[in-house]
Amino acid sequence: MGTAILRRYVLIGAIGQGGVSTVYSAVDARRGRKLAIKVLAPSLADDPQARENVRREALITDRLRHPSVPRVFEYGEAPLPDGTVVPYVVFELLAGVPLTERLAGGRLDWPEAVRIAATAADVLAVAHRRGVVHRDLTARNVMVSAADVKIIDFGLATAALRTAESGAHPIIVRGDNRKLPSHPKTAFARPSDDVYTLGVLLYEMLTGRSPYPPAVAAMIVAAGRVAHLAPTPVLTVPGLPAELRDLVRACMAKRPEDRPRSADVALSLWKTLDSRRFPVPSVN
Repeated sequence: MGTAILRRYVLIGAIGQGGVSTVYSAVDARRGRKLAIKVLAPSLADDPQARENVRREALITDRLRHPSVPRVFEYGEAPLPDGTVVPYVVFELLAGVPLTERLAGGRLDWPEAVRIAATAADVLAVAHRRGVVHRDLTARNVMVSAADVKIIDFGLATAALRTAESGAHPIIVRGDNRKLPSHPKTAFARPSDDVYTLGVLLYEMLTGRSPYPPAVAAMIVAAGRVAHLAPTPVLTVPGLPAELRDLVRACMAKRPEDRPRSADVALSLWKTLDSRRFPVPSVN
């Protein structure tokens, strides 16, 4: 607390911490605005792969330029008070709470769940079109407020495999002609993997529980072996539109080629939500 990065960004306090980095709320002393700064753990300062992971996340997040993705203001390297030089990324400071906090109180009403899932599908559609797979779309990486939904943490994001299902080309980093490198642990990723996890997320929001034993599902999905999961349980939520139930099952299909594209999922979800707001009058 009180540490200044580059004599400009004054750290106020930690707001998130993982195994490789810490996110701080901070004040930009030059412009007088609050921001968020992700800083690599000093213990990993000499780890080339860890440093590259921070760079990759900054480039991918900045490249997406989606209103539901945190804005990146700056990326670089800075000395800490002890002399250690670490990579950092300056993001917009987000309002709201992680979706995990909302789900701790039970399932969401289906219109709210659809709004959140449709926003996530929008982000995935843009990412997939630009050759990027998120690879970590979970409730902890969705920030929710009364007016907004943000998809965060592209730390595991990677350049998508060039496949018939995606039609995507690897992302090109602005300022040079190099392709954005794939994440070494998720290089096998395909857009359909994100569609699957979106289906799991929507199921969790609609029911308040995971469709599978959490530890088992996380391990299998992370390993890219979704086909080994049990069939998707049937949704039995009262008042749930049939098309929404069918869409969840389609997103969670075992065979990647049987899952819809993220853009089609987004359109279906927004259409379902609009049909509730503006019902089509019956004709006698």
